[in-house]
Amino acid sequence: NASGTALMTVSGGTTGAGNLIIDNNSATANGITFATGSINNTGTVTNSGTGAGAETIGVVIGASVTGVTENSGTSALTLSGGLVVNATGTALTNSNASGSSLLTVSGGVTGAGNLILDNNSAIADGITLSTTDVNNSGTITNSGTGSGVTLISAGIGTNVTGITENSGTSTLTVSGPVAVNAAGTTLINSNASGSSLLTVSGGVTGAGNLILQNDSAIADGITLSGATVNNTGTVTNSGTGAGATLISGGIGTNVTTVTENSGTSGLTISGPVAMNAAGTTLINSNASGSSLLTVSGGTTGAGNLILDNNSAIADGITLSTAAVNNTGTVTNSGTGTGATLISGGIG
Repeated sequence: NASGTALMTVSGGTTGAGNLIIDNNSATANGITFATGSINNTGTVTNSGTGAGAETIGVVIGASVTGVTENSGTSALTLSGGLVVNATGTALTNSNASGSSLLTVSGGVTGAGNLILDNNSAIADGITLSTTDVNNSGTITNSGTGSGVTLISAGIGTNVTGITENSGTSTLTVSGPVAVNAAGTTLINSNASGSSLLTVSGGVTGAGNLILQNDSAIADGITLSGATVNNTGTVTNSGTGAGATLISGGIGTNVTTVTENSGTSGLTISGPVAMNAAGTTLINSNASGSSLLTVSGGTTGAGNLILDNNSAIADGITLSTAAVNNTGTVTNSGTGTGATLISGGIG
């Protein structure tokens, strides 16, 4: 329609084997409306209209769909009804060569399978997952070829076992909270080149361990900023790359142990470490290399601090800048030959 507000309404859902193409070539918002029934064709869904009218799919995208692509420079696509991932993986793609149209998922992600995020555009937050939790039983990977950032402002649920940044050009920002999986959640930067970061600014919660693997050469390739890392469990840095990992948001009282276990990637905690009531242990367990566990944000809270430099690395655990000022004791009990250094003072 060149004018008017008449809609095309699909109320019976979609099935069958083949791809679904949505072309809203009008200026009417939701000019093509999916009212009831799920979209569950065995294939892909592509939004490619030439009009200014945005498209919102308010029904569920079923597990038969393997990919959803935003490919319109003028018509944005929002999935507000929720997405169920395919068992072999579901890819969300923004392939716009121009314009500012977003692919937004606000209805959450569920199902058993992996989620792949490909922002192949230069659009900031070209793929945005907001509002309802991303909680598929599987992993999340950012691998777009564009320069546009991918944003997850919704929470990450406990079913997710790993989040990977794997794009040399498109960074991944998780500004919602990450609730760790009971068996552990792993954050990975696997970029072979580029400078794209995996940034988690919404904090870490839940019961389980957090594993940090900066497998790249990117400085602070994994950065946890803003809200506190406060999972009930441990935090381990074990990346294979030369790039350091940074926790600037601090460590909360639920964390019992922080371990540096990478021969190449150091761990810096520039935010404060709040003691667990039963004690918080800092460990450097590297069998080789020279990677340090550095705490420059000080220690606070009520509980004892245990320092275990189990490596041969000189000053393998270094507490610098801000004072060590927990209400309790400080004990050095490492099994390695490397010294432990407190240069920030004792409060």
